[in-house]
Amino acid sequence: MNFKLIFSIARSLLLARWRQTLVAAIGVTFGIATFVALLSFMTGLNNLLDGLILNRTPHVRLYKEIKPSEQQPVSVSGLFNGFYNFISSIKAGDNR
Repeated sequence: MNFKLIFSIARSLLLARWRQTLVAAIGVTFGIATFVALLSFMTGLNNLLDGLILNRTPHVRLYKEIKPSEQQPVSVSGLFNGFYNFISSIKAGDNR
């Protein structure tokens, strides 16, 4: 193998299309730089939104058990004595 001939051919091909090679290299460099910049921007924005929204919202909420009031409005009124009263929504007591 004649390496001198191989290097001569490679050098002549690279120099013949020097402008095209330079434009392609600059394009690839610009594309990779843009990708890295946008990726870092999106990561920072994601961390910011996680800190603002998700970390301030509790995952578990504790409530006192709601017990129905002993005196429902239907039992206070005398108009409904002797009837069967079906209650669809219970009025909760004031002790939450």
